[in-house]
Amino acid sequence: MRTFYKITVYLLLCGVIVSCSMTHRLQRRMPTADIRLPKSGPVETPDVEDVERAVESARRISLGPGRDSVYLAEAERDSTGEVTMKGGTIGTVYVTARSKTVAERNGEISIDFIVSIPSELQNRNWGLRLTPIIENNDTTEALQPLSIRGELFSEVQKRQYWQMNRYLNRILEDTTELSSATVLAAKYYEARNRYAARGEQRKADKLERIYEQTVPFPYLTDPRLDSVLIRKGEIRYYYTQKYRPTKNTRRLKLFFRGQVSAIDRSVYDFRNTDTLTYSVTSMLSLIDPEPRYMIRVIDKYVEVRDRNYITFPVGRANVIDTLGQNSEQLARIERLMDTLINQYEFFVDSITIIASSSPEGPMATNDRIAAARARAIKQRLVKKFGRDIDTLIRTRSIGEDWGFLKRLIRHNSDVPHWEEITQMIDRSGDLDATEPLIRRKYPRDYAFMRTELYPFLRAVDFRYNLRRVDMVKDTVRLTVLDTTYMRGVQQLRDRDYVGALRTLYDYKCQNLAIVMVSLGYDEAALEILRQLPPAEKNPRTDYLTAIVLSRLDRPREGLEYYLKAIKAEPVLKFRGNLDPEIQILYKQNNVKSTAYD
Repeated sequence: MRTFYKITVYLLLCGVIVSCSMTHRLQRRMPTADIRLPKSGPVETPDVEDVERAVESARRISLGPGRDSVYLAEAERDSTGEVTMKGGTIGTVYVTARSKTVAERNGEISIDFIVSIPSELQNRNWGLRLTPIIENNDTTEALQPLSIRGELFSEVQKRQYWQMNRYLNRILEDTTELSSATVLAAKYYEARNRYAARGEQRKADKLERIYEQTVPFPYLTDPRLDSVLIRKGEIRYYYTQKYRPTKNTRRLKLFFRGQVSAIDRSVYDFRNTDTLTYSVTSMLSLIDPEPRYMIRVIDKYVEVRDRNYITFPVGRANVIDTLGQNSEQLARIERLMDTLINQYEFFVDSITIIASSSPEGPMATNDRIAAARARAIKQRLVKKFGRDIDTLIRTRSIGEDWGFLKRLIRHNSDVPHWEEITQMIDRSGDLDATEPLIRRKYPRDYAFMRTELYPFLRAVDFRYNLRRVDMVKDTVRLTVLDTTYMRGVQQLRDRDYVGALRTLYDYKCQNLAIVMVSLGYDEAALEILRQLPPAEKNPRTDYLTAIVLSRLDRPREGLEYYLKAIKAEPVLKFRGNLDPEIQILYKQNNVKSTAYD
């Protein structure tokens, strides 16, 4: 270790003597990394006759399972997304194109590229960081970075972490050896938090400065590749990444940002690489855009109900604004009445105010108090809106609303004896005697009912009986736009597949099948497509069926549906170049194009 330390110091001194940073020549030459697309051979679109020939022969060629991973050797990806490994030089995987079309599946797309790191960016004294950046509708997102560290640079990093670990061990009175960068970070924050808890902010700031000085070259967090460069040479790395597009994603751009750090602490930020462009296709182009309509029944007579909770003094009927939540409740009543009286679609035939109370006390007293409270509310509203509404308002009362109480306690876990209490109420010939009987027999149930449920019985209900203006028949049936269905279609267009599934689930239509396919529910999608009414089946539903059958490893049936689709709508055979499932059908059924024979 001492020998290594002397070598490090010697190199740093040499850098100072020549007064030239280790990355100086990079500043002059300005090298950068290069990115290319993996090779994918040209796709020849077969004619309808080619597909017919394959269906008739029914030859089947099985394919192995696809792979999607990281390779440090030559990788080739065909139009179906299949990755194969080949011998020979890795240069054969390059293509000159800077753009490609990728298919969205299950709410994700797979983007892949090859990054080439020139020898000018490789040195045993340097650490290279490369970060892929995806640009999507003017927003950027960094992917997992790549780290290529020179042999000496890596040793310097280890030395820095070892020194910082010793320093933190002295502060924390710890003796553990360094096992990972994460452990060092945990020790650092533990020491800082300890100083902060003691109010020793100066020591916390000093610790931060020492950390920055001792560890100027921290390891990357969660890198895709972290390797040590033993000798200079050509480095080409195959990178693949799943990416979830947003609702407006039509095109993605990808480029690299990078930095070279040298052990003399000089830094070279190289310019961004050229940009690759990915055009995103999805099942959304197969959406059925036609609106749906529904039958809506319009009634001439409409009833509007509104329940409010007005607090009255015990045993009295005075309406006091400042009592409880009365100001809010009264304002709510007045807003609704104002809206209904002054709108033009309906006449207000009548307004019924029904006041109710809870069972405490004699029923006759409660009946009288409830009736007085209903009249008090009416008088307040007549004073507010004028004498014209006096004849519209009728008052009713329910002295003790036992029916509503039974609904409140039904299946209520806080009232375990709700069945027995309900039976006592139903069989009672004198409810004034029933309430104290419940209190004695089930005291805990009664205590909960009185404190938590009785307040809901002290209510003022409003019933507005409205009549539609200029309507002669009692009911009219109208055909109107199904806004729920259209909302689901828009959710599908916005790639909100889960939301679209909830909205469209009851429709069992072509667009629901697209949602299922997009989420990977292939069996369910096939069931929906096969149960469509004949009037809703079309070449696009046949094309969707072909895709689903391909996914379910039923290539012969899938090719038959594909043939049916392209016969009826020939333009769909060109879409087959964009969907990997159709390319798999070509391979598995040995479809060969004769267009260039």
